[in-house]
Amino acid sequence: MQEKDEKGKKSRTDFGAALCRQVLERLGDGYQAELSQVEKNNGVRKEVMYIRKENSECVPCFYLDELYRSYHAGENEIVLAEYLANIVLNECEGVARQTKSFLKKDWIIDRLFLRLIHYERNKENLKDAVYCKFLDLAAVFYVLTEESEDGVKSYRLPKSIWDSLELGTAEEYYTKIVENTKRLFPEVLTYLEEAILSCMEQENEEHCLNSLEQTEQLLSHRLYMLSNQRRINGAAVLLYPGLLEMLAEKFSGNYFIIPSSVHEILLLKETQTEDVQQLNSIVHEVNEQQVAPEEVLSDHVYYYSWEDGRLQCK
Repeated sequence: MQEKDEKGKKSRTDFGAALCRQVLERLGDGYQAELSQVEKNNGVRKEVMYIRKENSECVPCFYLDELYRSYHAGENEIVLAEYLANIVLNECEGVARQTKSFLKKDWIIDRLFLRLIHYERNKENLKDAVYCKFLDLAAVFYVLTEESEDGVKSYRLPKSIWDSLELGTAEEYYTKIVENTKRLFPEVLTYLEEAILSCMEQENEEHCLNSLEQTEQLLSHRLYMLSNQRRINGAAVLLYPGLLEMLAEKFSGNYFIIPSSVHEILLLKETQTEDVQQLNSIVHEVNEQQVAPEEVLSDHVYYYSWEDGRLQCK
């Protein structure tokens, strides 16, 4: 018997099972759907729906949280099932056309880029990843498979594939991959207030209000926001050659780097504060209360010294 809440909506478990059945009805024979869990950044686990086709290397994955929110907001189950089925058919057809390219050494190298995550929090998950250490962070290798106005599609490069292609060590390719990342995702520097207003104009109000709430204790200072043009996994701009030095010249001095999330960082001139302990306390509090657990980058600030040309943890 299915459980329903006060709004007459199915429970997550019943909704997930029903959606699997309805998607399979639309896809026909040869497909399987199952609910499972996938480990995200910082050890966070998310429930997902996997859809597999016999003899196909394409396994689309959909997050149940997002689907269940849409259902609770009034979206019809049948509409959701048709939407997912169409994605599966289109995605798998595209993957089938490109499968040979996906395993070509040159194709992979040209599309490699980096994402920054915390090393210790993801140590277990990094065992099958290709990465380079960067301070207390890990610069993880990803492969870009598709880019459009709607976003990008990519996958984290498994160590098994890297080894099978006999590419050598990650360090040998690090400089090239950093250059790839900068080319694919150019940096953007703006005042924090301007970034939030711009975000609101683009109707992503919820994300913008979250950003504002996260930094309300710091807004008495003149803060800069640094990210990439897509503002997704933008903390990786920390790796871009010459960028930190250029910012030090712009600021005419040393500055603190506040890890707002894996998507962006905030910059604060040293002349505006010398209380590192207070900054670290704010970062820790914001991470605990405002930032999604899988989007936390670090619990402390970083410091760039113009004189030494060196970035360090504080």
